[in-house]
Amino acid sequence: MKFWIGALALLASGTAQAQTCELHIWPSEDYFGMKMSGVGMFGGALGGLIDHVANKGKVATITDLMHDDLSPEAQVVALRAADVTGMLGLTGYTIVVEPPVPSHAAAKADPAVRQALRTMQASLKSGKRLSNATTPCYAELVGGELFYVKKPLVGTNLFAKWTFRDFGRGGGAKPRSFPGQVKNPLAVFPAKAADQVDAARADLRDAYAKDFAEYVAKKVHVVAVVTAAR
Repeated sequence: MKFWIGALALLASGTAQAQTCELHIWPSEDYFGMKMSGVGMFGGALGGLIDHVANKGKVATITDLMHDDLSPEAQVVALRAADVTGMLGLTGYTIVVEPPVPSHAAAKADPAVRQALRTMQASLKSGKRLSNATTPCYAELVGGELFYVKKPLVGTNLFAKWTFRDFGRGGGAKPRSFPGQVKNPLAVFPAKAADQVDAARADLRDAYAKDFAEYVAKKVHVVAVVTAAR
């Protein structure tokens, strides 16, 4: 009797292990900022140069604020709060948080970071897994650029980019890949006064969450349906 109980326990353990599913998430540290004045919009090449010089310091400040208010940790919190696995149709998957995708600026400054980023990009292109996970039931969500853009007549927006890669529950050789970028408006960020700091932070994180929901709706679900219909 003990033998059979032990055998059944081992079988149950093996079945549970085989059914383990993981979603690996790479948040992003790749922040960009761009502000254009009327001169930059309508002044041609010279106007664009003047605008770039005039706003250079402001852009640096904005990217610093983005890193503070929408850190990799804050991105993961926002994705969890949005039920990232449920939204992606991965109910029951365990979330595994990976180190953030480094910025292009960090890669430019450090050869080791540059090589790591190149290796990551090569794996994305070839369809290889980005992690060493061996579980067959596996998916990845890779964060890309987080881009603050302010333009006259257009307003202020947060652009966000992701790539969702679904290797399936059976561990397919190559994943279904869904890259895409979306944007949503910012109303308060960056703060103009000390009493707006909390509201500005909430505004940026809210735009990020809305970006993710729109990305899933437009770049994942719609593409998946169109692909399945072919």
